[in-house]
Amino acid sequence: MKKSLFQSVILSVTCLLLTSSLLAQSPQGIPYQAVMRNADGTVMANSAVSLTFMIHDGTANGNVVYQESHALTSNAQGLVSCVVGNGVVLQGNFSQINWGSGAKFLHVMLGSVDLGTQQMLSVPYALHSGNTHVTISTTGDTLTIGGQSVIVPGISMANLPALYTQGVGVTDIDGNFYSSIIINGQEWMQENLAVTKYRNGDPVPTGLDNATWSSTTTGAYAIYNNDAANNTLYGKLYNWYAVNDSRGVCPTGWHVPSDAEWSSFINYLDPGAYGGAFWPNSAGGKMKSTAGWRYPNIGATNECGFTGLPGGYRDFFFLTDGNYTYLDVGGQGLWWSSTENDSNNAWYRSLYDYDSVADRDYFNKRLGVSVRCVRD
Repeated sequence: MKKSLFQSVILSVTCLLLTSSLLAQSPQGIPYQAVMRNADGTVMANSAVSLTFMIHDGTANGNVVYQESHALTSNAQGLVSCVVGNGVVLQGNFSQINWGSGAKFLHVMLGSVDLGTQQMLSVPYALHSGNTHVTISTTGDTLTIGGQSVIVPGISMANLPALYTQGVGVTDIDGNFYSSIIINGQEWMQENLAVTKYRNGDPVPTGLDNATWSSTTTGAYAIYNNDAANNTLYGKLYNWYAVNDSRGVCPTGWHVPSDAEWSSFINYLDPGAYGGAFWPNSAGGKMKSTAGWRYPNIGATNECGFTGLPGGYRDFFFLTDGNYTYLDVGGQGLWWSSTENDSNNAWYRSLYDYDSVADRDYFNKRLGVSVRCVRD
């Protein structure tokens, strides 16, 4: 049984040119990078990889004019890099390939697995002319050289294994419906909680003034700047005591995710994240909505369907004039976990406009932040 699925991500297909002659320049190597994935779509991190490259002349099935192999090791993100032309030569001479004699096709093998054949445009070999425009699409799947474009198989998100499937959603006690996603065996709300009651019908207190909000140790919610538009966009901001209330702030059959459940979710998006505080990872970009954030919203793809929005937070510190009570709507989204760190603090996750990290930290339980629920 084949254990792996190869999905290439060519970040650049550029010929390296000699500078000794303006008239007789030729490509000396083709930089090649690819992300290796297992059959289930997970990256092949820190794995030994054997790649064989063949260059066919004229057609995809034409004569092999050059062949070489590379023994590589993927990094923690499954990325491998090499230069076609600098491997162990199995056939031919790279420097003697007649690039001007017709079309050339690059054929790639992973061990004994045939990964397919892709035509190599002749245009790159004349890049020394200095007037050929080369671009790669923002989605990373289309290479355009001059007036010609080529779709590189396996790069587009449409060709990658889906990270999630759509769930059936859930309706809370107030009648608010929340769409949901199923990812890594968990079903998550796709929207922030906006309920005003616990699941038994008891109201969650609200309308607390600054002094009361900063001192309460019972459940409460607020709406950012008391603006109904923010309630519609971002849902409500709950202190951790509402999250921890035995009456349940999530709909029946759902709960606020624990710190471990958040870690499982984020590690699935980026196996290098480890759920650690301030640990560099790319999971946040996959969780952020592509709209609704202030500039620059770095890395946002919403690849996992989480649709994280920057609802900001209500602080429990305030100045006498009321300033700094609500902070950072449009630039930061925070979500409680059900796990406390100590008697005063609990764990939460956050996303920011200025990077693609899903951050983990703990803070005072009186902080008012967003809530997502997970099916039991």
